[in-house]
Amino acid sequence: MKPTVFIDLVPDHVILHRMFPFAEDRTAVECDWLYAPEVVESGADVSESVELFHRVNVQDCEACERTQPAMASRASRAGGVLVSTEHHIETFHAWLRRKLSEPSPAPEC
Repeated sequence: MKPTVFIDLVPDHVILHRMFPFAEDRTAVECDWLYAPEVVESGADVSESVELFHRVNVQDCEACERTQPAMASRASRAGGVLVSTEHHIETFHAWLRRKLSEPSPAPEC
């Protein structure tokens, strides 16, 4: 299992989500809200935007919790089940598998 990350880009800030799977039924999620320096320096109240994304994150985590029991299935152990709209994810997985199976280039001296 590998840590996973995704990024929400908003005009005045970025939200960095990191997920650390520990087992089929346990994942830690860490989120950082990174605001542009001018937003921080202005003293703007960012609590509403943090609250909004926090609510979304809680809902997303609850949806993930409902799917976690299936993560121990044979399909998940073989790489998961992707639907046709996730073709770009499968393309990335295939690219990564190819890269991981290629020999590393010899270091230059």
